[in-house]
This record gives sequence, C-alpha cells and structure tokens, in this order.
Amino acid sequence: MEQLLRWSIENSDPSGGSPQPPPQDDPEKKKIDPEIINAILGKSDATRIREAVEVISNPNETLENKEIAFDNLELLVEQIDNAIDIENMGLWPKILSFISFSETSLRKHAVWVCGTAIQNNIRAQKAFAEKGGIKLILDLLKNPNEDNEIKSKALYAISGAIKHYPPGLEQFDQEKGYETLLSLLQTSSDLTILRKSIFLFNTLLLQDPIKVATRIEEKGLSRQLVKLLETYGDDEDLADKILRTLLAEFQYSSKSLSEDEINELRRILPEIKNKYGEVALSKPEWEELETRVKSNQEAFHIS
Repeated sequence: MEQLLRWSIENSDPSGGSPQPPPQDDPEKKKIDPEIINAILGKSDATRIREAVEVISNPNETLENKEIAFDNLELLVEQIDNAIDIENMGLWPKILSFISFSETSLRKHAVWVCGTAIQNNIRAQKAFAEKGGIKLILDLLKNPNEDNEIKSKALYAISGAIKHYPPGLEQFDQEKGYETLLSLLQTSSDLTILRKSIFLFNTLLLQDPIKVATRIEEKGLSRQLVKLLETYGDDEDLADKILRTLLAEFQYSSKSLSEDEINELRRILPEIKNKYGEVALSKPEWEELETRVKSNQEAFHIS
C-alpha cells in the first residue's frame, strides 16, 4: 500500500490533472513493481486460474482454502474463453487429477469445475476428452461406493462432455457409457440421479436419434423405464422424464419392449395420465404415445 501511495504521488500532476507517465530518462521510475500494477488494474483471469490451481494442489493448504479456491475456479471457467485457456495453460491434467482427492468435498468440487468448463464449449470438450476426462467421470459413476452428490455432479459433467460433440459421444460409447447409465437406473434409489440419467438419455435421443435409439434398445433401457414408472410414478418430474424418453425411443424403435412389458405399460399409462394430464405431456404427445404403445401391442398379436 505504501508503494502504491508513493507511486501515485510521484506520478500525479500537481495542478490536479491526470497522473503523468514518468520521464523517460528516469530509470528508477521506469521500474514499477508488478504488485502495484495488480493493485491498480487487478489480476488477469489467467493468473487467477493458475493461482487457484496452485492453492488446490498445495498439500499444506487447509481444506477450507482449497474449497474457496475451487469456488473461485468454478466461477472463472464459466466464461468460455477462460475454459479454453485451461488447455492453453496446460492445466487439464492437474485439474483432472483433483478428481482422485480423498476428501469428498474436493472430489465434488473437481467434478463440478470440469462440468462447468465444458458446457457448450467444443474446444474445452475436445481437450477434456483427449485428456481422458470422459473415462474418469464414468469411473466415478461406475463406483458403487461413490457419494451420490458426486455422482450427481458427474452426470452434469458427462452430459457437458458429450452433448453436441460426436467424438465425445463415440468415446462415451466405447467406455461403456450406456451400460453405466443403465446400471444407475437399475441400482440407484436417489431421485436426483434417476432424473438426471433419464434426462441425459432423452437429450441424446434428440441429438442423434437413430444411433442412440439403436444402442439403448440393445441395452434394454425401455424395460427399465417401465419398471421405474411403476415404482416412482408418484414423482411428477421423474414420470415426465420417463414418458418423454419412452416417446422419443418409440419414435425411432419399435422393438424395445416384450409383450408383457407393453401390456404393463398400457395398464399403467391411464393412471399416470389421469394423475398428471397435460402437466406431463401435451395432448398430442399423449395421443402419440398411446398410439405407439397400442401399435406395439397389436404387432405381437399379429405375429
């Protein structure tokens, strides 16, 4: 602060005008401490990102300081240019290494930062995938002992990694991503995880309908959705996501369910429709879903 005050006085106009630059022949006044520049102009976002990563990496820092640094980092990488700069500064390997922290809160923050950085940002998605981020996130989701909050953040991250980015979706498939999501639907009772998983399936169906419909038909997604609709039909949001995903799959696949499963779906649909009506689906959507279910049922009788 003393240096800043002295610099201001030395470079001010006595008449009250704007500060004047130091004379070119004064070598002492040419040497301005970088800390003074930072105090006047503020640190660049790149500097703040690097400093946050350094704090998080420091084994001598407190948990609280690391969490604060993560909060700052997450805010910084919300900006597309800053997220791109993670790769430019060579920081993706370090940030991805944070996913293996032993502290639950730090792992959660690490996954959250990754998810935020790659949202709607193809250059960040590319860097994340090339550095092995998709596999690391799927490994978290595959771990039956992982914290549910971290799994929820991991679904946010994996969604950001593959939405509207075909190479990411291809890598997701190679790393058994469809099987991983289906396993979550089969084993989890956490409604947030179930909602996010089904919403992601629905998003992918809209993004690449034929390819995704084929893959999830092979994995038996619709069968699991019918079971979940029967079990969690009282949850309006979850029911809405299940119905929309079933409708999207039926639009591109006609062999997703067995005859017994089609009969079960046709049995429970009137109850769901009566309960939620057009809150869940619009009238045309209900009509299309009911028509497709009926057509599937009739196809079994014909065959």
